[in-house]
Amino acid sequence: MLTLSLSCLLFLGTHLLVSSTGLRAWLIGVVGEPAYLAGYSICALVILGVMIDSYVALDHNRYVWQPTVGHHLTAKIIMPVALVLLAAGLMSKNPTGVRMEEVVHQVTGYHMPGILKITRHPVQWGILLWSVAHLMANGDAASIVFFGTFALLSGLGSMAMDLKRRHLTEPDWLEFYAQTSNIPFAGLLAGKSRLAIGDINWIQVITGLTLYATVYYFHGLIAGVSLL
Repeated sequence: MLTLSLSCLLFLGTHLLVSSTGLRAWLIGVVGEPAYLAGYSICALVILGVMIDSYVALDHNRYVWQPTVGHHLTAKIIMPVALVLLAAGLMSKNPTGVRMEEVVHQVTGYHMPGILKITRHPVQWGILLWSVAHLMANGDAASIVFFGTFALLSGLGSMAMDLKRRHLTEPDWLEFYAQTSNIPFAGLLAGKSRLAIGDINWIQVITGLTLYATVYYFHGLIAGVSLL
C-alpha cells in the first residue's frame, strides 16, 4: 500500500503542482517546450505504470464498504455517461485542452460544440465519473486510493485550468467563460447558453456508447474482473 500511496501522491503532485502552476513555464524556459513535454510525458507514464502495477499486486479484500447490487447497478449507469463525455471531449475542439488555447477563436458564439455548452471540461468530468463509478463498485482500501487519485486529479484539475485562464481578457476568452460552466448543465440552467437537438454530435455519442459496450464486454480481459 505504501508504494501505491506514494506513487499516487507523486502523480497528483506532478500534475497539480507542475503542469498547473508557474513551475511549468519556468521549466519550459529552462529546457524548452519540446524537451519539457517529452520529459513530463515520460515521467507521468512511468508513475502511472507504478500505480497500476502496485494496485494490481495488492489485496483487494480490505473493504471500507461492502459493494452491494445497488452500488454495481449505479456504476453501470454512470459509466456510459462518463465514456460519452470522454469521447465527446476528445473529439471536440476545446480551448481548455492541452495546447489548444488558440481554438477559443473558433468555438465562441454560434460555433460552440454542444458538449462545451454542457461543460467546458468534458474530459475531466468523464474521468471523474469513471473514478466515482469504480469507487462505488469496489469499496476496498486499495481502490479508494487508486481511483480516488483520479477523482481528485480531474476535479481539482478542472478548477486549476479555470484559475490559470481566468485572468485572460481577450474578448473570445471572456465570451467562452460567459457561455460555459465547469459543472455539467449549470451554465444551461443559468441561461448562459441554450442546447438544441442539433447541437448534439451523435457520432460522438455513438462512439462513447460503443466504447462502453466494448469495455463492458472485454472488462475481464482488461481488468481481470468480468462484468458478464
